[in-house]
Amino acid sequence: MHIDQDKQDKIVLKIASGNEKGNAVWFMRQAGRYLPEYSRIRGDRKFLDMMKDYRTIVEVTKLPLNYFDTDALVIFSDILIPATRIGYSLSYEGGIVVNKKDDYFDYYDPLTQAIKEIAFLYSKKTIIGITPGPFTFLSYLYDNGEKGYPSTKKAIVEKKQNIDNVIEELVNFSKVQAQSGVDLIQIFESWIGNVSNNFYEKYLKEIEFEYMTRLKELKKPLIFFSEGSSHLFKEICSLEADVYSIDWRTDFYYLREFCDECIVQGNLDPNLLSLDEKYIGAEINRIMMDGSKMKGHIFNLGHGVPVWAKPEKLDFIVKKVKEFE
Repeated sequence: MHIDQDKQDKIVLKIASGNEKGNAVWFMRQAGRYLPEYSRIRGDRKFLDMMKDYRTIVEVTKLPLNYFDTDALVIFSDILIPATRIGYSLSYEGGIVVNKKDDYFDYYDPLTQAIKEIAFLYSKKTIIGITPGPFTFLSYLYDNGEKGYPSTKKAIVEKKQNIDNVIEELVNFSKVQAQSGVDLIQIFESWIGNVSNNFYEKYLKEIEFEYMTRLKELKKPLIFFSEGSSHLFKEICSLEADVYSIDWRTDFYYLREFCDECIVQGNLDPNLLSLDEKYIGAEINRIMMDGSKMKGHIFNLGHGVPVWAKPEKLDFIVKKVKEFE
């Protein structure tokens, strides 16, 4: 199948903006540990040491292109980086730990340099920035990964004073990326599926709405990702993101009950990447057919690339998506 390269330029951005309906594909966490060279690039450095070096951010961001030709590059960073600006230190080795900080480094400076270089080098690719959703970010500050997020929910109900400061810094994190050259921003509100409809409506909706309103002022398309959140689709759709990234548990048609004009992203189950190409090919065709019935569709996994995934399997996926008719 011949692909018109001019039409493919920044195709993810075009679809997210509602200006194109063509095929496009990228992968959440595509710049990550599953890539063979990642360990060599990292060496014996801690993750945050990598975030201090803009050359490393650039190198890991573009690394997937050695294996497959996705339509977007997602900046190699982490959604918790803003915590370093509001009084916390981070540790990723042996599990994510957030503590009151004892030192300071401006991680936004190398991030800015890296985005500018990536945007220049890959001007025809959509460059994707990342930012956390408020609930997900707060869950690391208050619960450090404890399931159920009891302390996070308590802080939200009691309207802890630092929530306003958190929102301000998360907006700033996105603003830095937008001004440096990303084309769109994906919001990882990953853990919001852990709240009930009642909790969302009473305590969280106002926070989420304020945050989205602030992000829209950056004039970049917004992709909203959440996992296990189909019970909240009605409320989430009211946030009016440009694209909704759907996990593998829910088919696109269910979202249409609440938003028939939505642009969607997803949603191959990443846990099935070890299966043979015949099975995965059938899943790709099913998802692409479902996506074609939406206003727009960007192919992706229903979550990030697992650390055990084989790059060759992702290359197969990319080619199948681009061949779809």
